[in-house]
Amino acid sequence: MERTKSNLHIKHDLLGKIFYIKVMGGNAELHYERHGDKELEIVSTTVPEASRKFGIAGKLMEEAISFAKEQQLLIKPTCSFAASYLEEHPEYHSQLA
Repeated sequence: MERTKSNLHIKHDLLGKIFYIKVMGGNAELHYERHGDKELEIVSTTVPEASRKFGIAGKLMEEAISFAKEQQLLIKPTCSFAASYLEEHPEYHSQLA
């Protein structure tokens, strides 16, 4: 599965449970675990240092949130970035586990 967000081509590896994109310095990645038909746990987000400050981690979060919504899953943010991102975006609070 691949989607475009602005000029970013975010890919989703369902088997590897990862959203990723090739950026300067390597891959930016969001790793998750799926807990049955109830929760999507976001366990880590990483962006190479050379590509930080461009909002890439936020775009990965938006893609994960969209996927969770499509699958009717609640989001459990165990990653510190995911937790702070969701705290700053009250429009997603209804999707929190």
